[in-house]
Amino acid sequence: MREPVNTLTHFVTFLAGLVGLVFLIILSHNNPSKLITMTIYGVSLIMLYGASTVYHWVKTTPEKQRVLRKLDHISIFLLIAGTYTPVLYYGLDGIWRWTMLFAVWALSLTGIVLKVFFIGVHRSVSTAFYISLGWMALIPMAKLVQSFPIEAIILLFLGGLAYTIGGVIYATKIFNFFPNKFGFHEVFHIFISLGSVLHFIMIKRFILPI
Repeated sequence: MREPVNTLTHFVTFLAGLVGLVFLIILSHNNPSKLITMTIYGVSLIMLYGASTVYHWVKTTPEKQRVLRKLDHISIFLLIAGTYTPVLYYGLDGIWRWTMLFAVWALSLTGIVLKVFFIGVHRSVSTAFYISLGWMALIPMAKLVQSFPIEAIILLFLGGLAYTIGGVIYATKIFNFFPNKFGFHEVFHIFISLGSVLHFIMIKRFILPI
């Protein structure tokens, strides 16, 4: 393993996400719109953790490593947009729903294109893009709080906070306890997994039953 801790944390999250995807599909199969939104979310979840696991596990040539790194970074944008999909679809309606979904997916696709051609951009720039995109939920927040109970909003916020803390740790390289063994990158991975778990709980408890 190239990076054992990073590989294991995200492999475990990948397996949990795979089980979660099957669970979401089974429980939403009678509702076409819910099946589509849940599948988009679940697939984006396992794509991120699958890509991350492979990237941090495999030792290969620099050229192939660069491709794996691109897939790893691209999948972050897919998970952001994928997580937004059921939240915005069921939390908003009318012009708000479609405008926000279009904006999130358009910006995510823009980020993907930038990653394909400019993978070497400084980590602080990439992190700022990820975090800004993630907190776009604040724009329709007044409407989301009318659609979901406060517990759902708290989980949504805490998940975003976990992602943000992880992103800041990644960008600044703080908490670098044992470099190359358990440093800032490993701490970052743990916070990202935590953010995903919190958002999954929110979607499963408060959106799936709608």
